Amino acid sequence: MNDDDGKIPADQVEEVTRFYGAHARWLLGHAVLRAELNVEIAGTAREEFAADLVQDTFEAAARSWETLRHMPTGQQRAWLLSTLSNKNISHFRRRVALRRKQPDLYRRYQVTDPDPEQQALSRLALERAAKIIEGMSARQKTIVLMKWNDHMTGAEIARALECSEGTVAAEVANIRRRLTAEMGQFYPFDGEGGMSS
Repeated sequence: MNDDDGKIPADQVEEVTRFYGAHARWLLGHAVLRAELNVEIAGTAREEFAADLVQDTFEAAARSWETLRHMPTGQQRAWLLSTLSNKNISHFRRRVALRRKQPDLYRRYQVTDPDPEQQALSRLALERAAKIIEGMSARQKTIVLMKWNDHMTGAEIARALECSEGTVAAEVANIRRRLTAEMGQFYPFDGEGGMSS
């Protein structure tokens, strides 16, 4: 599989298709057994989970096709089972981690009663920030949008602007300093806020 665009190279499509046809039903049987053993997944969700495991496994196989294509059938099947098992374990770990975090997520995103005073202050802060940003250079405005609107990393911004990450970091620091100085008490972001990252 070509990592650049996620597509299987044209000269391998037929091989990978035959490989899928030869092993998909067999692998789905193993996936269904794993889903049946998973008591937390009920009903049709088990079938969907098994199908997702198989899909993820064959996507991994397509990415590793250069190695996998030269293995004998027994080793290919062992690779598929091992990968299926790893995908299942990863899914289980993600679920456990999510369950652990659920109380915090619930508290964080629980709807609270509107606070008119806070809403008014937030609106004033946003209006003031917008005016300050409007007075910045075109490059700084672009960085503001990329960083805090599009949530791009410093490296992604540097690539897009064809400059170094250090240049982007310096610009972000200058933007923050200007916002902090000109917004004063209305600067709404602390260590947890989006503008501080």
